[in-house]
Amino acid sequence: MRKTIFAKVFLNNIIIITVSLFVLTISGGWVLMDSLADERDSTVEESAHAIQKFLESGIPPRQVEDFLYGISQSSNKNILLVNTKGEIMLASVNEQLYNKGVQSVPRKECGDVFKGMTVKSEGTLGGVYKKPMITYQYPYVSRQINQITGAIIISMPAHIVEESQARLFGMILLTIGLVVCLALVLSYVLSRKISRPIHKIGVSVRNFAKGDLSSRVAISDKDSNITEIQELANTFNDMAFHTEKAEEIRNSFISDVSHELRTPMTTIGGFVDGIMDGTIPAERHNDYLAIVKEEVTRLAALVNSFLDVTRSDNAKSNLEVSNFDINEVVRRTVINLESEIIKKEILVDIVFEVDPCYVKADKNLIRSVMSNLMENAVKFTNQKGNIRITQKIYQHEVFVSVYNTGCGIAEEDKPFIFERFYKADKSRSVNRQGTGIGLYLVKDVLSRHGKKITLQSEEGKYAEFTFSLERGKDV
Repeated sequence: MRKTIFAKVFLNNIIIITVSLFVLTISGGWVLMDSLADERDSTVEESAHAIQKFLESGIPPRQVEDFLYGISQSSNKNILLVNTKGEIMLASVNEQLYNKGVQSVPRKECGDVFKGMTVKSEGTLGGVYKKPMITYQYPYVSRQINQITGAIIISMPAHIVEESQARLFGMILLTIGLVVCLALVLSYVLSRKISRPIHKIGVSVRNFAKGDLSSRVAISDKDSNITEIQELANTFNDMAFHTEKAEEIRNSFISDVSHELRTPMTTIGGFVDGIMDGTIPAERHNDYLAIVKEEVTRLAALVNSFLDVTRSDNAKSNLEVSNFDINEVVRRTVINLESEIIKKEILVDIVFEVDPCYVKADKNLIRSVMSNLMENAVKFTNQKGNIRITQKIYQHEVFVSVYNTGCGIAEEDKPFIFERFYKADKSRSVNRQGTGIGLYLVKDVLSRHGKKITLQSEEGKYAEFTFSLERGKDV
């Protein structure tokens, strides 16, 4: 059998069930046998005590004989009354088991009972019975003289006891058989219930490893209601979804980078060739060299943005925390973008709850956060639109939000807007020069500060980014 999960679980269950039932059978059988033996001993002893009390009442022998006969018939027992010489004084027995010719019990068979001992034995009682019997001997003590004057001997056929034990073991074995069958069925069902979804996960993982990033695990409650397996399937599906999305982002990034690099390089190459071969007259060289310089600057900015990502990945813990005024950072960011704001006739509204407002953070990194958010806000705000920057304080945190009217962000883009190289504007009609790493860097900087950034947006109307920083000491 292959070493599959189903085989292992099923085999382990069989072994556990077999061992458990074996132990239970042995221990349970002995316990039941001992219990039956104790009950039988107790019943016989009660009969002996009843006989002794009856004998002590001084009733005529005829009534004693009738009394013994009644006990013998009701309990299927053979009863002998013997004197201290072993002579049988009275017998109430099954004629088919009793040897009528025997008048006494041999001394070696009943000697101990006359010493005051209770004796239990198995055999024919020295030939008194024709077949093996289970025999109990109890001393009879006369209260008048306070001496042992005889013995009460109660016997029952050994084969009846053996048959009773055999029936008991038969019932035990039948019960065990039914339990084993039921356990095997349940074990098979359980093993299948565990192995089937894991097999599905294995198939999906293999397909995923072969390059099928759309591979998913579909496990219903019918397949498995085991929490750990459901969590494993959900985790794999979540990983596969994000991996597939990351692959789409990577392919989109490669396409974007190729486009962004090809266009300026083609422009630069064309103008340089034109200058070198004389196609462009000498008096126009400076004009075209200015364009070349602009394109080189654009290429440098693109390369620098990629370097920013590398630096971010390699410097996760290098924070130069200081106490500074976040309001001043906001003001300087707005001033740096003044020309673009004026060009698009954007109305900028700044609302500070507290001024000045100090925070504890890496000032240079927070400047880059504000620059990225404001550049995006200006870039995507509609002509004559609005930008609103607000600062609020809640307990020990300062919250800064950047709101702008305009195109907003689509619902399907929101989960991935902070992913590396993700660009919501696939056509690049608005964000033509973007690389899709600005918001990734913003999130990364805030994560290194132990903070988060949130997004609220409605497509075609607005977008608002809000982040928090630890409040500093007022200076």
